[in-house]
Amino acid sequence: MDLDVKSITKRYGHVTALSDLSLTIPAGSLTCFLGPSGCGKTTLLRVIAGLETAEEGQILLGEDDLSDTPPSERNFGVVFQSYSLFPNLTARRNVQYGLECRGWSRGRRRARAEEMLDLVYLRDQADKLPEQMSGGQQQRIAIARALAPEPSLLLLDEPLSALDAKVRAELRSEIRSIQQKFGITTIMVTHDQNEALEMADQIVVLRDGQIEQVGAPRDLYAHPQTRFVADFIGAINLLDISANAEGTAQFGTQELRIEGPLNGATTLGLRPEAITLSDHPTGAENSLACTVTNTRFMGNLQHVELRPNDAPDQLLQVEMNGLAQTPAPGDQLLANFPADALLVLR
Repeated sequence: MDLDVKSITKRYGHVTALSDLSLTIPAGSLTCFLGPSGCGKTTLLRVIAGLETAEEGQILLGEDDLSDTPPSERNFGVVFQSYSLFPNLTARRNVQYGLECRGWSRGRRRARAEEMLDLVYLRDQADKLPEQMSGGQQQRIAIARALAPEPSLLLLDEPLSALDAKVRAELRSEIRSIQQKFGITTIMVTHDQNEALEMADQIVVLRDGQIEQVGAPRDLYAHPQTRFVADFIGAINLLDISANAEGTAQFGTQELRIEGPLNGATTLGLRPEAITLSDHPTGAENSLACTVTNTRFMGNLQHVELRPNDAPDQLLQVEMNGLAQTPAPGDQLLANFPADALLVLR
């Protein structure tokens, strides 16, 4: 069943955390709430979970209105950043805890706990206390505990942010695999764009308690609608432009060819990987004479920083193959890119 968030408004005193927010979470999908600190993503998750009460709006699961349903009766699994395991209970007992509260029989509880521990590859850790396990293992136990009661929805509140980079990468893949295996509708709060791009079927970008844009990861990356979304998801060059007499984009002293109308926009987006560098004209639709100001070798990639000669107040970031010949600061090069690489941003 789809989860529908309808016209939710949540206030804390004079501060409006969520403002008339509406959204559909498709059944069986993994949806990421993405945005900077204070944008309302955790508040929205807590309202859905029933841990916060909205002043206005509804939470619907299929045809059922859950707006006034207590958290304990929503049958949602919740995993927090802090793991929240019981320190005096073994991994197995932690997983069984929610099943005991629901009145499952001892044999059924044990069988389900073993199944969940197998799922997160921790069967051999069943008799250990949380303090005897690593942070990544503890978070796996928290996920197993949340899934054990067969919830209709799984809610993850920045579950990976306390872990080191390698463990985060491993758990991203595992969580996505588990979600797809069970087909469970999942919502994850994150401020990490890489997590959202890698894991989500749908990303909801939030800003100041409102939705800035919703879409599949590839759509948001390739077709951001606003400067905020373009700048928040992936690296991008933001070009300040004006409309010339013909209504086309003027960047410094040079006209840029774009696809479609400007519609009053004053910013164009250009992804670093869309730019190719040359020391001679290539016939590209757009070509800017630039001076190399800096280079950074990153292994498989090189980051090259350029200053357009006709717009010296701006810089261009370019990503190129790490094995390609590295330009030197001071080199004069052409930055080439097609018209359809320029994104018109609100």
